[in-house]
Amino acid sequence: MASSRPSVAGRTTTHTTKKSTRVSDSLRAQDHVVQLADGRRLGYAEYGPRDGRPVMFFHGFGTTRVICPPDEGPANELGLRLIAVDRPGIGLSTPKPGRRLLDWPTDVAELADRLGIGSLSVIGWSGGGPYALACGYLMPDRVSAVGLVSSPAPLTGIDDKSYLRRFDRQAVRAAHRTPWLVRLALWHWGRPQRRDAARFFEESVAEMCEADQAILAEPELRGRMIANSSELYRQGGRGMYDEGLVLARPWGFDLSELSVPVFVWHGAMDETVPLAMAEYLAETIPTAQAKIQQGEGHHLLYRKWPEILAALP
Repeated sequence: MASSRPSVAGRTTTHTTKKSTRVSDSLRAQDHVVQLADGRRLGYAEYGPRDGRPVMFFHGFGTTRVICPPDEGPANELGLRLIAVDRPGIGLSTPKPGRRLLDWPTDVAELADRLGIGSLSVIGWSGGGPYALACGYLMPDRVSAVGLVSSPAPLTGIDDKSYLRRFDRQAVRAAHRTPWLVRLALWHWGRPQRRDAARFFEESVAEMCEADQAILAEPELRGRMIANSSELYRQGGRGMYDEGLVLARPWGFDLSELSVPVFVWHGAMDETVPLAMAEYLAETIPTAQAKIQQGEGHHLLYRKWPEILAALP
């Protein structure tokens, strides 16, 4: 059983965001940084009307705020204030060594306070899904809905592990016994990405299913994905190491205890996060509604974005 949940209730604070002054191809006018109470910085990008209904977007593993779907049309049409947040050690956000999954809702609550936001919805794509669930778990009075897109299920702490790939099992063992191996593996994974981001992108896409290849062939999205590579390591490699450990270790709560509405979107052809993980989430979360997308892969986010936003209550 999960331990009793700590409080991350909202409080009123002064809005003190500031635009980042560092100039790079991946920084835009929508980028901002806030300084948290513990001195760390948290970066985010904002789209849509400032008085719109707030939705926070949590990027996937190995990505940053810059991969948030680029078309602001759906947010404007639906009246949504869309906020894409960098996690600690990623992009514009400074590291928080040793962080756990349930640390994230505290950062989200503080950012929401700074922005004058009360209730909000959260969307997590891929590795951002567990972070969205953590917010739904710890902030049920503040989070109105959780959207999961191509999200993994827990890698440990559960009885049914039939969906785990060999890679997942190895990551879990390393995180518990030899965490330095996780850091070494992620260093090797990131080395070609840092050396030649465009080539890394093209080689990665070549190994994806046809549905993902078609989506990522769009020039603007291709540019964002390549820009993401430099943005990912802006703070060094510590953030990726922490990300790997967070996902491979117990999440700290039971999925069966979630009480907020959860919408699960998953591509039947997803080769990055197996469909069995989405099925497990849908079966285990009492409030889950699953929409399995036939013919779609891991990046269905970009094709189904308007529908995903519209589904949030």
